[in-house]
Amino acid sequence: MEEFVAEFEELGGATVKWLQNLFRFTEENLLPVVHSEITCKELSTCLVKCLRRICLNCSDPCCQEGQNELALLLNYRFVSLCELQSQQKSPCCSHLAWSASQFEEWNQGKESFPGGHKPLSRTNLLLCGYLTDKICNIPGTSEITGEQSDGNLYLQGKNGFIPCEILKLDLQWLGHLVLFSSWSYIPMKDWRPHGIETGYLEIMEAPCLVLPKQTVDKLMGPSSLNVLMPDTAIHLLNKGVHRQRVKLNIAGELCRLSSVLSIRGKTFFFFFLSSFTSDTCLPVVIKVPDKLMWHQCLEVSKQYIITKVFISSIQGTNYKVFVVSSSSDFYNYNEGIVKEQTLAEFMQATSTSLVPLPPNEGSFQRRLSMSQSPDSTMEEVLESKESKIISYHGVISKVLNCRAGLYELDGKLGLCVAYQQLVNYGRGLRPGAQVEVFDAHVHVKVSDHLPRIMLCCCLRSILQITQFSRLSTEYHPFSPSCNIYIYLLFKYNLDLPSYLWLVHIIDTFVQRFCPCYTSQQHMLKCGTNAGIIGTLFNSILDCTKWNSPRPTRDIYQEILAEMHKCPVMEISRLNIPCRMPSLAELLSMAEEQAWNSLDLSSLLPDNEIRHLVASQLNSKLAWSFDVLGPEDFQPQMILNGVFQANSVTGHLQLVDASGSLDCVLQNSEESQTAFSDTSYIGCLVQLQKYRVVLERFMHCDFPSSKHLDDPTFVKEKHTRVYVECCAGDLQVLGKSASPERASPTPPATAGVNARTCSCNGACKNHEVNSITSNQHQHGPSLPKMPLLEEVVLQEGHVGESRRTVCSHPLWSGRAAAASPSVKEQQRGAATCTVHPAACKGKRKHKRRSVGCVTQLMVVTHKDALMLRNCQYGRSEGSEHTNGSVEALGKRTKAGLGLSFHVTAFTLESPRRWKDEGSIEGLLELETDPTLCSEYDNRTQVQLDFMGEAVRWYHLINHEGVYRVIGPEQVGASVFEQHSSSIPLKTLQSMNCPRCLVVQPDWKFQYISTFSDLRQSPLSKKQTNTFAYFEKLASEIPHPRTVQDVLSGSFSASLVSFTGIILERMCFESKRRPNFPSFITDINTKGVLVPGDWGLKFTIGHVQDRTIALDVYVDLSQLTYTIGILPGTIVAFYNLERITSRHNNVYCKFVPRSSVSVLAFSSSEAKSSSRSTLITDRPHVYLGDLISGKESCRQGTVCCHVVNLQWMKLQWVCSRCSSIYKQGRCTRSSEPCPSAVGVFHANTKIIVEDGTAEAWVHCKDKQVADLLQLSSTEWEGLQQHVGQRGNVFFLYQGRSGHELHEENTGDLLMQYLGTVCASTMVCRPIQLAFKVDSRVKPKLGHTETFQMKILRSGDHQYCTKMAPGLSLTCLHIKEVDYRMLCHLGNDRLI
Repeated sequence: MEEFVAEFEELGGATVKWLQNLFRFTEENLLPVVHSEITCKELSTCLVKCLRRICLNCSDPCCQEGQNELALLLNYRFVSLCELQSQQKSPCCSHLAWSASQFEEWNQGKESFPGGHKPLSRTNLLLCGYLTDKICNIPGTSEITGEQSDGNLYLQGKNGFIPCEILKLDLQWLGHLVLFSSWSYIPMKDWRPHGIETGYLEIMEAPCLVLPKQTVDKLMGPSSLNVLMPDTAIHLLNKGVHRQRVKLNIAGELCRLSSVLSIRGKTFFFFFLSSFTSDTCLPVVIKVPDKLMWHQCLEVSKQYIITKVFISSIQGTNYKVFVVSSSSDFYNYNEGIVKEQTLAEFMQATSTSLVPLPPNEGSFQRRLSMSQSPDSTMEEVLESKESKIISYHGVISKVLNCRAGLYELDGKLGLCVAYQQLVNYGRGLRPGAQVEVFDAHVHVKVSDHLPRIMLCCCLRSILQITQFSRLSTEYHPFSPSCNIYIYLLFKYNLDLPSYLWLVHIIDTFVQRFCPCYTSQQHMLKCGTNAGIIGTLFNSILDCTKWNSPRPTRDIYQEILAEMHKCPVMEISRLNIPCRMPSLAELLSMAEEQAWNSLDLSSLLPDNEIRHLVASQLNSKLAWSFDVLGPEDFQPQMILNGVFQANSVTGHLQLVDASGSLDCVLQNSEESQTAFSDTSYIGCLVQLQKYRVVLERFMHCDFPSSKHLDDPTFVKEKHTRVYVECCAGDLQVLGKSASPERASPTPPATAGVNARTCSCNGACKNHEVNSITSNQHQHGPSLPKMPLLEEVVLQEGHVGESRRTVCSHPLWSGRAAAASPSVKEQQRGAATCTVHPAACKGKRKHKRRSVGCVTQLMVVTHKDALMLRNCQYGRSEGSEHTNGSVEALGKRTKAGLGLSFHVTAFTLESPRRWKDEGSIEGLLELETDPTLCSEYDNRTQVQLDFMGEAVRWYHLINHEGVYRVIGPEQVGASVFEQHSSSIPLKTLQSMNCPRCLVVQPDWKFQYISTFSDLRQSPLSKKQTNTFAYFEKLASEIPHPRTVQDVLSGSFSASLVSFTGIILERMCFESKRRPNFPSFITDINTKGVLVPGDWGLKFTIGHVQDRTIALDVYVDLSQLTYTIGILPGTIVAFYNLERITSRHNNVYCKFVPRSSVSVLAFSSSEAKSSSRSTLITDRPHVYLGDLISGKESCRQGTVCCHVVNLQWMKLQWVCSRCSSIYKQGRCTRSSEPCPSAVGVFHANTKIIVEDGTAEAWVHCKDKQVADLLQLSSTEWEGLQQHVGQRGNVFFLYQGRSGHELHEENTGDLLMQYLGTVCASTMVCRPIQLAFKVDSRVKPKLGHTETFQMKILRSGDHQYCTKMAPGLSLTCLHIKEVDYRMLCHLGNDRLI
């Protein structure tokens, strides 16, 4: 070093120190990579001389002639490649020979680029290294063996390589030590494709050779060369050469240059030499690694001489091409050294002969057709219906999608390079870079999400960078390997519109579920397993049959064929096979369709619509529903979301970044059990078969049906949208990030092992603290609505309407930067935050084995999810026993919260596990079957679910076997603790279960149903276990049937049964809470339907729907249950059975009750405007009803009308039901503002069918059908009655004195008497009826039969007869006489 510094004696101390640093840098970093015998002093001297040459050309004032050239260098320092890559995290540039004014001029115009990009920051760094196209062995390491050339340029340092991009390469730079005077370093962030680990260099000016004396200049060429011109050499390809590997020289004009391709580990490219006088074109391929750098030196439209090439055929094809050998070289064409050789001279010189080729061999006699019109303008290209090929020069304004190879040019054109390989991973394609595209296909209007005009590069196209970007933009690499976009593109051979649609689907999918559900790298994973996106696309193709099979892409034909053909050449219009909207979009579309397609008159029965008073009318309009399937949307809609259980409402949900959608699931139709599989929690699922249910709630005040078209009478309206699907239709696209999760198993599989599933990740996903309320954002507030998201828990979170809660806390980024709170740590939530680094750290934590404690339980009872007095910390006991002000204040502050209770039996003792991921099957019973063999040791426990634990409500069902999983820290004794303030001994003395509060971080793993567990081989092979299960089964209540509940011998007060919902309607609850605090709570929670309506269900027997009973539900404290629609098969548990004073049995929903959906309604009940499921009624005889042979509630009978007992016709006020006379209400106590009247008609007739008589009550439209009056006659009768208000007609018998004496002169009464006694009324009819249970006698008792005297002429007969049967008319139809004949024959038999 001293000798080196001594050469610069006249320099100052700063310069000497700088030279010393240069010497050290040379010794440590440059000397090891120089492939020549040179000392460090000599190399350092050459480096200083190189720097001086650069400074002499510098425009900086301090480096002018006569001044010290090294003055400028004092501000610069050398940097090693390792230091540059490790410490430089942002793009930068260095310009040694540039002045400040030159740099400012270079940066001018940056405002013209969108996006607000800043110019590159200037750094004073010097780069020096070994320029090579081969990746060689790194001294001291064994990372790479041998030499490799992949067509890229690298700068080699002591410790590695860094890729370089040079606009125009001179081959004499390769293999030499160079110094870069003007360069930019672009680091890479975030996504790192396979094989790309660092950034790269952009070399803006020609490098300076550090050792110029040791370089060997490129030969100028021999004095003369024998060359075959294209017109002559083409015959060698068409006819073939007898001798192989005969080398020759060819010359021509470079007309086309393909991109560099790397296929099956071989890198190559093609170029084409054309004749100077004709269209003859010669194909040349370069596959020698040492010659791949020619691609950066050759220029289109220039003339070249290529030496020592030979002819070869491409394996597997009929194409023959000229192949560049390892000894080949290229020169600029010079007529002075070229000696054109004829075909005969060549054959004579090489002793070869021509061999004719088969007719199907390829021919290159003409220039390859590219359908290019050089004179075409852009307007002509756009108007053409055929694909045009053009060249374009522009500036990259935006990177649309780096992985998909999509860029934007000049802010108006799109560029797609996905069909072309970029072996340099798209280095240099940054915003601000100027590029030139040759032979690109033009497509117009191929995607609504991309620019209108798209340029697409095929394998014949070439993309060149003409000027590097001066903007500080990141490097977005494009790598075809391990790229899900390119994998699907080539797997299905997609055309451009289909590919762009695929890109849009993938990008949308990533935006919805990354990074909250999973990382973007995991989402776009590509390998032997297709991953999430691959599974998604395969399912779309299987569902829609969209992409028809296409021929395999032939890359050689695409490049070499005379007539160009490639996947992007054809212009096709995309027929979108399906849509995958976000959940928020689906909710918006469903809500809009729910009200736009609604006709209020369709919600009312046709025969009752004109006879309903205001209260009846509004109650029938209070609730309605509609069901939409995937086929109702065009194109078909496919739903995707993360399957979650909401910790606020307890509903199961699909969740994405836009919002959440409630869902109701059922198992297979064969199982007839409620859905309980917990393994789907946290999984990304897809639904192709589903039903969107739209429940409409209206609070309206219509005075009559005449005003249904007036929207001002609708006070409030709300919509609840959710989806119904079968568990078998849940297609899992991706599982939780936790590796311990087992894959979901079909819920209907037999055996315990087949049903066993793991839910270890169930609680590791953040809970969605919002739910779809489907409420208008700007609509009036409605406190009493079934909007469960407004339920306030202890945390004080108040849900919002659907349009305001689309960005729920799971996806919001406001807490991304904040550290986890103590409360979140207590909840055990392990969901990734918005930061990818945090996600990565948490996923690593999940992969570690975590211990846990478990307890097997079988559920025997579940309460309703309702508002209860949830007070946390009940184990303290003080605030429950004393009456202090503090305790009272705490209880008042706590208020009401959603909660439910579950009663269960333990199947074994608590067990500790070292690794939670190892839990599967029933290892507790398999390893130690004696744990549950002693029946007396079993324990009954009551689980209290409060707060976040309510998320398990719809997954815990009766007779389900669950494994309760708790963290290892709490210990196994946690399941044996007692959480109630009541002493355990007191509970045991009263035979009450032990209380246990479920903690938020506990998880429930569904095993199977208890009945399946009893039938499993594990239970049968263990005698003690089998006996224990049989004994336990006798204590678990099982649902009965509707017929059992209606039986007179049934005496239980609480009943459980299964049935099908025949009818659902709203009724106005008469009970109101008396305590103001309670009223405030329920108004705040908003759990009621509009107008405080309750629900009434008519539940029928599954096999015989004529057997039915009513169930009443008061929603004052209960949560609103979704999925309870007409046609649905449900299971009710612990309903209160009540017998009315009229001997009518009905049931009532109480706090200990619950309901589960077993099967959805059939397609026939898809849409119901009247909320009623119409069923076929059986034909019966009246005598069978009286004798008890038939016990149906509804039926049809063919009978004869004996006479009409009485008839009442009246007009009533639609508001107060007072008599409405002469156009006004007659109420006298208080004036009624109503100006609308409703006509009512009631009558009672006697019918007989030959077996018995019955009284039948008819009303309104049924009376008109009975009297057989036309619409005009019926309207006229109503007008006459309107003058009086009401008319009552009483039948006086068959003596001819049917009318009252005071009404003898009344024409209206005479008309009614004549009509009612005529054969028009007394005729055979077919009557649909239901039994009036209020006056139904107790059949089977002798005291119910009455003595009756019958007269016939002079004779009297005395006999006992059963009391008359009272029926309510449902429909009157004219009888078919063929049916009467059939019934007559039946009676005779």
